[in-house]
Amino acid sequence: MDPMALKFSLFGTWNWQLNIVPDATVLITFVLVWVLVIVLSRVFFKPIRRILDERASRIEKANAETEKTLAAYEQDLRRIEEGLKEARATAAAIREQAELEALKEKTRLLQEIQVECRAQVDKAKAELDQQVKALKKELDATTEELSEDIERKILN
Repeated sequence: MDPMALKFSLFGTWNWQLNIVPDATVLITFVLVWVLVIVLSRVFFKPIRRILDERASRIEKANAETEKTLAAYEQDLRRIEEGLKEARATAAAIREQAELEALKEKTRLLQEIQVECRAQVDKAKAELDQQVKALKKELDATTEELSEDIERKILN
């Protein structure tokens, strides 16, 4: 009988029936395939797997170092921002203190100027009063002389 016999089934379909007789070629092929698998795994797959594992390890290390560096960067950034906030607060306090001192100095200077102006006004008033008194005396003297002249002229 033919190893590949064609049979007709009851349901009208064709079935192929394969009859394989094992011989030495099957066993040799099986052994050669396993030898090829072992050789390829040792020569090709293990080095590739080792390279891929090393690459994955380097990538993990680089990612860990990147995360550590990023964390250090963020910490430094927070520290710098806090320092800037403190510096701004200190600068604002110094500016407020300087403005307060300037306002006090302005008030003091205005008071000094007012006192000085009052003193000058008082001095000027005193001088004017003396001048007025002197002028009144002179006017009184002149009035007396004039009145005597008028009296003499009228009586004469």
